[in-house]
Amino acid sequence: MSISPYLLEEVLQPRSVAILGASRAPQKWGHVAARQLIAGGFAGDIYLINPSVSEILGRPTYPSLRDVPGHVDLAVIATSFNHVEKGIDDCIAHGVKGIVIITAGFSETGPEGRELEQQIVARCREHGIRVIGSNCMGLYVHRSKLNALGMVFPLPVGPIGLVSQSGNLGMYWYAQAHLDGLGFNTFLSVGNAADVSFPECMQYLARDPQTTVIAGYVEAIQEDTLRQVTREMYANGSYKPTVIFLSGATEVGVRSALAHTGTRGTVRPDNDTSLLGSGVVRVLRSDELFPVAQALALQPPTPKGGRRIAIVGDGGGSSVATGDAAARAGMEVEILCEETQDKLRQLMPARATPTNPIDVAGATDEDPLSFATITEVCLQDPTVDGVIITGLFGGYKMLLTEDFGAREEEAARMLGQMVRKYKKPVLVQTVYARHDIPALKLLREENIPYYESVEITCRAMAALAEVGQFLETAQEY
Repeated sequence: MSISPYLLEEVLQPRSVAILGASRAPQKWGHVAARQLIAGGFAGDIYLINPSVSEILGRPTYPSLRDVPGHVDLAVIATSFNHVEKGIDDCIAHGVKGIVIITAGFSETGPEGRELEQQIVARCREHGIRVIGSNCMGLYVHRSKLNALGMVFPLPVGPIGLVSQSGNLGMYWYAQAHLDGLGFNTFLSVGNAADVSFPECMQYLARDPQTTVIAGYVEAIQEDTLRQVTREMYANGSYKPTVIFLSGATEVGVRSALAHTGTRGTVRPDNDTSLLGSGVVRVLRSDELFPVAQALALQPPTPKGGRRIAIVGDGGGSSVATGDAAARAGMEVEILCEETQDKLRQLMPARATPTNPIDVAGATDEDPLSFATITEVCLQDPTVDGVIITGLFGGYKMLLTEDFGAREEEAARMLGQMVRKYKKPVLVQTVYARHDIPALKLLREENIPYYESVEITCRAMAALAEVGQFLETAQEY
């Protein structure tokens, strides 16, 4: 049976928004969200609901949603727990399309809270209303300039659509985005996910023209549902690569997830392969989600899901470490064919290692442009599905001579051109990833992701292979 994102378009692209529990107190969620919504330039009508004061942020308030003269598409409930049910009654009476329940105290508290939450959802469904939450942080949709998040935090815009059961982790990934220069177009904080679910959000984001990649933090998921959604997305031409950080996968995590969002998870070992081939990539660490999403947004998947990569390193240690990390990530680092090795020998000193991993043995010390020329030889090899450059890229300007900066910048431009030409992914691991270096800025402009961690770089390449594998086999369904 098809899973329909019933009314989500109206909920997430509203013409009018009401905040129940708007407040004058700067520390209150109802104040922050109102301020963010107004400052964000939302073009529709904004109604602030508070029975105790006559104005907030220079705008008149209404004692109740029932007193609002105009239609309301989306209502955000940020009241105390005791006033939520009245707010729901008012929403039903006023004919809203969607409700975001910020307030906590429902399924995460136990059976009574879960029953109340289910009753609220059932009532809303009877009246054609969708519910996001409860126990969430709100939502941000760049396309409609809808910022109803309860946090004063700059929102870097980019191609990633984020869905998270955790508001705090969402803030963590936003902080990463500020450092790495790639941001989000949507953040849906779904909290307990009592009604609107992650798969439904996937379907909405798949149709969003500003979204290239979907990222999610979830505490329980059904593999069959995810496979069904990605197949439907592929069949109708709307598939977007998806990466999830599936938490609550250990006995401790399952117990904690039940207390956090009332989610009943299932213990899953780290080597669980149930999502392989589904079009959804599972990462095991919180610091992998954003880097993997970044790679999926910027780079092509490996051809036919191939896992054969070449590693180009400017030092023996980094080459060895990257080789180990690649193998652990499920990539194949095979010895290159003699023809490719012969071409590489012409570009490197005699002491270099052309087999794979490739230790350039000082070739980049002579000219950092060697990063690009050596990479191109690898990309030309039909048995190579992608390339990881590892070591000191970007740092030669500081390490050796100022003149090398221009050569590194030229190498960055060439690498971007090669990805577009050969349609194979290239990722860069560099110890200078956190430095403000022109060559690295050019890598970013050329859509080449670069990372500080060897392990994360290899995990990102493995994700590109997983998506490539899905695209290769999806047409069989």
